[in-house]
Amino acid sequence: MLTPRGRSLSSLFPPCKKRSLQSVYTFMVGVMMCAGLILGDLFSMVMAVPTAEELLKALPLSDSEREDVLKGEIVRFTTEEGSDRELALGAVLLVQKAPENLVPLFRESAVLKLVGAVTAFGEISDKATVGDFAGVKLEPKGEDEAKRYLEAEPGDTLNLDGKEIAAFQALKSKGGSQAEVETLVRELLLARYQAYRAKGLSGISPYVRGGEEKFELSQDLLLATNEAKFVPKYFPSFHQTLLKYPANQAKQLETRFFWANVEVFSRPTLILSHRMLFHEGDAYVVVDRHFYASHEYNGLQAMGGALPAKEGSLLVSLYRISTDGVAGFGSSAKHPVARGLMGPYFEEIFEGIRKKAE
Repeated sequence: MLTPRGRSLSSLFPPCKKRSLQSVYTFMVGVMMCAGLILGDLFSMVMAVPTAEELLKALPLSDSEREDVLKGEIVRFTTEEGSDRELALGAVLLVQKAPENLVPLFRESAVLKLVGAVTAFGEISDKATVGDFAGVKLEPKGEDEAKRYLEAEPGDTLNLDGKEIAAFQALKSKGGSQAEVETLVRELLLARYQAYRAKGLSGISPYVRGGEEKFELSQDLLLATNEAKFVPKYFPSFHQTLLKYPANQAKQLETRFFWANVEVFSRPTLILSHRMLFHEGDAYVVVDRHFYASHEYNGLQAMGGALPAKEGSLLVSLYRISTDGVAGFGSSAKHPVARGLMGPYFEEIFEGIRKKAE
């Protein structure tokens, strides 16, 4: 992958094992911005839901940046990251629509249609069967990706648990074809979806990295939830949903599930997404939680919302992504570079959402 200046990411991050950030970030930024977002963890205010003006003043922006927001410009900001694996980046803008008029963008999954890296997607029904994943195919370069699954082993080439690895190894011993691999992949996605629907975060099976090492995505998603201090302060019932889903689901909550195929480094990255929309008075809160990604990153939780403003709606968004690509040696240097790479794509997607909304 090349950066906007033409340099390869691997030349900037030698230890990252050729992680492809650009397409992943473009997709992730887009998916979570559909309805705009209200985030927490940046400030401490009174218990009432803040006005748009109060929120704008509370964000970590300079006076000139706030003026830029009021002029209709997209302004980015950063906030503290919870671990060396986590990347956090936010943005704020005004759109000439009331918050409730942005809800259709959430319901129609508009951004999945706008982001070019998304090659296919589908909604998952409440009582899903493998048929809900009929559109899942290992494209592009399906033969190469099928071979990766047949040769699956602990590591980061694919995010799999021990049973999943064993299933693909068993298929390899029988001379499994690409079509058979795709069938097994669909069954894998269904099983992970069902486990999450039944147990929430505790139902997310860990990725086997090598030896006894396992990566617990549930812990990173829990961290992202706990970092969002705005939510328990102003939307406590929704916060309990994030922590305890499916045991505790707030009223006035809409929830939807999707699978998506995102092309990254000419490889199919398969995603399972839980999207939640909650409203309290005139404020809308959105969370997009990727509780599975087949490679390139571990998962993410994006959080935010929309508040009514004199000019329409103030949209604020923050997403937190868990990726091994910025962890480990040199992490402090990798993070600002990665955020710099993400910025232009972040703004591109925001522009697309603004055009769609207005």
